[in-house]
Amino acid sequence: MLKLKAEFSQTSSQDEFAKWAKLRRKLDKGMADLEKLSSDINYKASAFELVFKSILFAFVYGSQTIMMLWFRKSPVFYLPPGWFGPAQRFLSLPFAPAALE
Repeated sequence: MLKLKAEFSQTSSQDEFAKWAKLRRKLDKGMADLEKLSSDINYKASAFELVFKSILFAFVYGSQTIMMLWFRKSPVFYLPPGWFGPAQRFLSLPFAPAALE
């Protein structure tokens, strides 16, 4: 394409019209093919990116959910009884063990 473009720019449209027109058609066809190839590559790249991001999202949040469900009954830490008053029972829902009083 670069050689064709350089040759096209060196050709005079008035003096060598037939050669200029032929080069122009080749250049237009080449540019159309290049745009089509570029759009195909961009489509495939965006499709790959979407699939990769979806798999990564499912792995990260899926593993987080599995770990949360697996260890839902194991306390991370205990707060001393009475720190939150009557709200302590509601804050411990849905999976925290009963407060040790």
